[in-house]
Amino acid sequence: MPRKKETLYCEICGMPIVGRPYYAEVDGVEMVLCASCYMKLVRSGRAKPIRRRETPRRVVARPRRSEIVEYEIVEDYYDRIRSARQARGLSTKELAMKLRISESLLRKIEQGKMKPSIDLARRIEKVLGVKLLVPTEEPEEPLAPPSGDYPTLGDVVVIRRDED
Repeated sequence: MPRKKETLYCEICGMPIVGRPYYAEVDGVEMVLCASCYMKLVRSGRAKPIRRRETPRRVVARPRRSEIVEYEIVEDYYDRIRSARQARGLSTKELAMKLRISESLLRKIEQGKMKPSIDLARRIEKVLGVKLLVPTEEPEEPLAPPSGDYPTLGDVVVIRRDED
């Protein structure tokens, strides 16, 4: 059975890529770009072209709505983190180093003053072996279709023009 081809989206403007995707290194990050953004960035010298024949390591595609699982952090996250850290005999400094965060941020999380991001909660779960994330009961709103009604990197970033 033929495999359905996933639509790629430009990581700069957010539009679906029609035709061949272009790959460029922008500020040290490998990105998948549409022809328009690729040409603008390469001509301005802000992007370095990457020639590829194989599939990229990281394909940017919108997930299907049925595959989307949203998570939330449990209410007693700070107690779970503190007790798991103490049970393993780790200081806040040692755990912060393992998580690659500041010790003050870890203290704020353990005091319940700050909630960790989903990404950080996943790292904490992996390091301490505790359960911090649970799937949400009901999704808040369906994802906006790719119609331009959502912000993209191009909406947020202002590209400087060098006046040489």
